[in-house]
Amino acid sequence: MTDEAQAPGWDSIEAAFGAVYGEAGREHRAPQLAQQPPAAGGVLNGISAYRARDYWHFVTFGLTDLFVRTSGDHRDPSGFGHELTLITPRGDGPPQWAFDLLLGTARVCVTHSRPFHAGARLAPGAPVDGASSKLLALGLREDPVVTPSDFPFGRYVLLQAVGVTDMEYRLMQRAGTLTVLDALARRDPLLRTDPERG
Repeated sequence: MTDEAQAPGWDSIEAAFGAVYGEAGREHRAPQLAQQPPAAGGVLNGISAYRARDYWHFVTFGLTDLFVRTSGDHRDPSGFGHELTLITPRGDGPPQWAFDLLLGTARVCVTHSRPFHAGARLAPGAPVDGASSKLLALGLREDPVVTPSDFPFGRYVLLQAVGVTDMEYRLMQRAGTLTVLDALARRDPLLRTDPERG
């Protein structure tokens, strides 16, 4: 984001994460030059990764209104009404596959012009890390760590994408996405997406 740009929506996301993590250890990647809406063919304005003691916490910028209100009034959702988050195990730096996974997931939302919601799931596809992981699908829940509190362009939520195996995805189809994620959270409340799991 350029220093000159006024971005109340962007600021509200950063404030929510800053309240939990501060500014230390934040890394930001910009898939394209910041503008709202994104340039033709673009999906997001950026993705940030916040370093915690034993995990990375990622968040997208661009599925909500960042710079101006695009439609409706402040009682309506901001943009799609959500940004996506992802939690991964801590390494030396935030893994590139996590940025790629969030960008690809956001592309599904934008391409189909359909917002996600807690309890949604994305069908099995390629491994989440683009390599050999057995995590082949995603389930979505409200992020349990960071909650936005400032809504300059309408309300929005943070939805955590959680990598799951094909078997877990099939169980989600029968029992419900949130039921399966709640069961997995008994082992790891943060529901880190770890490509080595499974």
